[in-house]
Amino acid sequence: MTTNVTNTVLTMLILGVLGFILKKTKVTDKRTDKFISVLLVNFCTPALMIHITLTNFSLSFFKESYLGILLAMLTMVLMNIIAWGVSKALSLKGVEQGAFVSMATFSNTIFVGLPLITGIFGDSAVPYLMLYYIANTLTFWTLGINQIVKSNGSAFSSKNILKILNPPILGFIAGMVLLYYNVAVPTYLFSSIEYLKILLTPLSLLFMGSVIGDLSLRNAGSPVASVLILSMRFILSPVISLLLLKAFQMPVELIKVFIVCAGLPVMQNISIAVGRYGGDPSYSSFMTALSSAVFIFIIPFFLKLFTFI
Repeated sequence: MTTNVTNTVLTMLILGVLGFILKKTKVTDKRTDKFISVLLVNFCTPALMIHITLTNFSLSFFKESYLGILLAMLTMVLMNIIAWGVSKALSLKGVEQGAFVSMATFSNTIFVGLPLITGIFGDSAVPYLMLYYIANTLTFWTLGINQIVKSNGSAFSSKNILKILNPPILGFIAGMVLLYYNVAVPTYLFSSIEYLKILLTPLSLLFMGSVIGDLSLRNAGSPVASVLILSMRFILSPVISLLLLKAFQMPVELIKVFIVCAGLPVMQNISIAVGRYGGDPSYSSFMTALSSAVFIFIIPFFLKLFTFI
């Protein structure tokens, strides 16, 4: 591994272990996790979106790269189809089936992706991460939620589509509006946004360490299902992403960022959605924690895939 990657992995490991220790020593608990999660999703991530849009983004970049969003969504659709077939082979039913398909398909883009992407590629790669995040959010709150709802025998509600307009997406839209109209943001406001943005990486890593601290074999579920989810997330999804992006001759840096994003741990929102629609969220939470713990050892595989670009 390169020096940048090694330093990034060690930094993630140190802060993740600290979060784990804080949970195990009961310095933090479920309430703390909820506070950090709300702070990250509702304030820090929107601040990041606005900051990056105003400093590392342009309308021409968006016009040139919008195809990347479509290809990321196509990757998720293909993964979804494959995971659905696997779930049928495993005879999974109900919400368990919908959760399995979503866990194999959708990434934890911000909490794990941001520290890794900025550490390896620098801030210049964050706009590509934003594009993948948009694709991940759009696909999860339409296709993903629809499958979880239908697998429980419920009807898909149009209200779910409104979830697409979450705080990070609204932050991106706000940043694009400010950029389009060339609005000068006051220094005090921009500094506040920057401080919130700086909090995102360390808090995300502490949060993920705390989540891993909740790992319990009581929620482990089927070992076969768990291994298949990890294999699809960490191996199949990045490979499909690589093949699609190369076929459409996308920029090299975008391909690298998207490969990493496609192979990130299980999306955290899945356990929330499963619980909301009548399922047991414990296994989804377990897989989020397990995939986050295992992920650190998968990074060399991504570097190997870079050699095929």
